[in-house]
Amino acid sequence: MNPIISALLSADETLDVREFDLWRGMAAGAQADGSWRNQRGRKAELAVQKVVLERVRAKGLLRDEAPPRYTLTDGRMLVFADEPDIALYRRGTIQVAVEIKGGIDAAGILERVGAAIKSLSRAGEENPEAVTLLLVQEIAMTERAVEDLSINQQAVNYWYTIEAFLGDEACREEVFQRMGV
Repeated sequence: MNPIISALLSADETLDVREFDLWRGMAAGAQADGSWRNQRGRKAELAVQKVVLERVRAKGLLRDEAPPRYTLTDGRMLVFADEPDIALYRRGTIQVAVEIKGGIDAAGILERVGAAIKSLSRAGEENPEAVTLLLVQEIAMTERAVEDLSINQQAVNYWYTIEAFLGDEACREEVFQRMGV
């Protein structure tokens, strides 16, 4: 049971069944909202992956497809996964790591940025020469999140908004150049 509901129930000396129904409804609503926000984030991730794959195909860089792994003509492996969300490997060593944080809730942005920093730090530990990029929803960015990214430039070499990547050709081209595709 939701810890908030548990706390409310234990703090209340008398249990009113109507209150219990209200609390259950609130918990269900919060879960539905979280699921919706997660789905929005997943859609952003899929949109970015689609654009990257279209670029690789358009440039004639694709040699073999076995989703979520794609072998490029230069021998690198493009992988769409969970951590990092997009990676390019050469002979098993990570060369580029991209994290995509498509959540739109500003209240959760520090957690998402923290998770991205942690993931991209691992890529940097594996290969200190690896390029690390973060794509994040503009609407969710806060001043504190920007500060955290500035402090952690060793882990997150570059960051862009998803909106700029999807909508601005110059931004998209810059990201592709940094990715080497």
